[in-house]
Amino acid sequence: MLLACDVATDGGIIVGRRARRARAVAVACVAVACAVVACRPAAAAGWNNFNSVRPRCGQAGTAVEVTLSGDAIADPQEIIFYRPGIRAVDISYVGKPEYGNVKCTFEIAPDCPRGEHVFRLRTRTQLTNAATFHVGPFPVVDEVEGDKERKTPDNDSLATSMAVPSIVTVRGTVSGKPKDDVDFYRVPVTAGGRLSVEVDAVRISDVAHTHGVEPNASDLAVRVLDSNGRELAYNDDNPLHTQDPLVSLKVPDDCPSSPDGTFAFVEVRRPIFGSWPAPYSVHIGTNSRPFAAYPAGGPAGKPLQVKLIGDPLGDVDQTIVVPEATGTFEYYGDAPSPLLLRSSSFPNVLEDAAAAETRVAALPAALNGVIDKPGDVDLFRMSVKKGERYRVRVYAASLGLPLQPIIRIMPVGPRGKPDKEEIKAHESKREERELFGITAYGGSVVRDTLDPSVIWEPKADGDYLLELADLAGAGQPSAVYRIEVETPSAAVYTLFPMTLYWWECARWASLAIPQGDRWTVDVNLPQGQGSTFQGDLEIVASGLPAGVKLLPNRVPAGETPWPVQFVADATAAPAAAVISLEARPVDPAQTITSGSRMNLPFLNSPGGDAWRTVRLDKFVLAVVDPAPFSVDIEEPKVAIVRGGGLAIPVKLIRRNGFDEPIGLIVNTRPKGISFPPEAIVASGDSSAVLEINADAGAPLGVKPLVVVAFTKNRGDQGRCGHGQIRVSSAIVSLSVAEAFVELAAEPESVRRGERKKFIWTLQHKTPFEGEAIVKLLGVPKGVSVIEPLPVITKESKEIAFEIEAHDDALLGSFGGISCEVTVESGGQEIHQRGGKAVLRIDPRL
Repeated sequence: MLLACDVATDGGIIVGRRARRARAVAVACVAVACAVVACRPAAAAGWNNFNSVRPRCGQAGTAVEVTLSGDAIADPQEIIFYRPGIRAVDISYVGKPEYGNVKCTFEIAPDCPRGEHVFRLRTRTQLTNAATFHVGPFPVVDEVEGDKERKTPDNDSLATSMAVPSIVTVRGTVSGKPKDDVDFYRVPVTAGGRLSVEVDAVRISDVAHTHGVEPNASDLAVRVLDSNGRELAYNDDNPLHTQDPLVSLKVPDDCPSSPDGTFAFVEVRRPIFGSWPAPYSVHIGTNSRPFAAYPAGGPAGKPLQVKLIGDPLGDVDQTIVVPEATGTFEYYGDAPSPLLLRSSSFPNVLEDAAAAETRVAALPAALNGVIDKPGDVDLFRMSVKKGERYRVRVYAASLGLPLQPIIRIMPVGPRGKPDKEEIKAHESKREERELFGITAYGGSVVRDTLDPSVIWEPKADGDYLLELADLAGAGQPSAVYRIEVETPSAAVYTLFPMTLYWWECARWASLAIPQGDRWTVDVNLPQGQGSTFQGDLEIVASGLPAGVKLLPNRVPAGETPWPVQFVADATAAPAAAVISLEARPVDPAQTITSGSRMNLPFLNSPGGDAWRTVRLDKFVLAVVDPAPFSVDIEEPKVAIVRGGGLAIPVKLIRRNGFDEPIGLIVNTRPKGISFPPEAIVASGDSSAVLEINADAGAPLGVKPLVVVAFTKNRGDQGRCGHGQIRVSSAIVSLSVAEAFVELAAEPESVRRGERKKFIWTLQHKTPFEGEAIVKLLGVPKGVSVIEPLPVITKESKEIAFEIEAHDDALLGSFGGISCEVTVESGGQEIHQRGGKAVLRIDPRL
């Protein structure tokens, strides 16, 4: 359920109809009311390798037995994590070849970083889609619904609650009972002490897309009660975790006690009924739970004094060390989940709360403040020059802070008052915040887009005021913000394509390279906000496994996507590695910022978007067992001309008795070139021909051409292709040239019963040798073209078709009359269509 929430005066979180929660999160949550569901294996079959991961969390320094359920995961060899700290051992498989369970043990290092760990499974032939596992600081126990010691069949009430320690993570499930499930946990507490409770449900849902799955299944709420049933705290949604609830409260001095001690009761349930099971982890502890830090970031590599805001026992001053790497980073303290902060390469400017405006000495700078009460408005004054260029990017909702910021940038007039605004913004597009790869039907509820990010070019020299407020006029002590003002850099990122709404599709984006063979994938090259880079690029890889190389490539300026090809030596050992791809200018005088981007939406709903995303800055590449086939194409000896076609012979090399049918497809499709959707090499055959065509406006030049071959009798045959064995041909060059000739004709008429010549003029574009036959196309019914057909050479200026209109010829004007020129070149017939004329059929005299 989606309601507004506030931080209560005692530090707890309270949710109610009249609460005045930050509008930023209210907007986000309303849009995703139907975006969260649980997953049944059948619902995702064919779209994802993994349909479930159980359990989804463990404590650092322990070993956890994990079961991965899904499609095309037989013959598991290795699980690779994107960051260090977890090792998978004792990997085995139980099930059918197409569907089953992988069982393994995750050994979690004592110093394993807290939070989400993304991983993939390498089988003998596959590299799966991504899945996640969470690591926390607390001891972990599993929920027990029925307990012989308690002599109860469930934990659905205070009286039958499950006793747990004061510091614990409970892995539980809200099941789909007829009246819905409610889980209670009895926790020892101390009057005047702190109790913090956080639930992970949406963040550990198995589902990656929810068509056909019940909405709201993972949307849980948490409540804390005393032994008399008095509500001490309640939360459903909040700015920090969106739909995953959390509360932190000071235990009242009058909390009832018993001979056994003083206890609070944690209730986990759905706020509305759902019939699907919802796995969750509830973290219960005495840890501090601030909801914001001020300032929300600082200069990279330096200590930063911050105030931690919102803990029920009071705000705390803390010194933290900002990482050397710039960008968003996590600060945990002793909590199971982090605050998000920023590391920047420029200094902080803190708002002067006692002044009407805060002077910014120089740019670039990070402007920091708090909209601490309703109606609060902050102003920063800065001096700039006309024509300077700045990226002004706000961080508030994107950091989980309760603010929906609106900014205005205004020049200061001659009388010292602001003139008409040059910039006004209260939101941004995903691409304006470099959130590439998140696609959907429309709109966005990724919370980052609630923060504006703009390119500002001052129209005059002098002072400007930057104003920030809450869009709805709200404010509270934790409504912290940060505005980073800097010159935008030239930036180009590498991104793999997402297809079919939100899914990862192995057919397009997997990096599984068979030993001794090739695999090609298109790389998108989006530019960062404000980037003005122009020039050729080279895509380079780092971290490749031994025996794998990325072939040299050169991406022409402005081209995206572009195919890159990985080749594995026959002696390359099967293994997986975390790699990165960067774009580098071919011109050594140019420099850009680059890096890998992969943003995977993990929760969606029909017609909606993902607010829950997994954001990666690396890729995983694997060497897998040799494929039982390879595919080759020869570089075309002639160009394909505009308006023309070309036949591409394809040779399939079968090995070791392999005789299954093989599909052929061209994934990389240059603009203006059309390809058949799929060709099939039948059992017993080893060759095929792909007929391709260029439209009349196809861009000229040399384009990459590569053919993908894949198994037809194994794996998903839809858009995603999980379980298929795939290889690609070498990348060859396809030249696109002007048409051989340009044909034109004046409007012509012919009467029924008349025979006459239909004259066309020729203008040569691409010379050819020998003779070419020309056909007339599109003639209306009842009109015939008398043979022999005209023949042209590279010297011809004009051709004439002899046409005859019969008595059954349709009367009237007919457009769309055109010609087809057939030229023999490179050992094949090349057909070019062109020209456009009108022929009118008149009655007999």
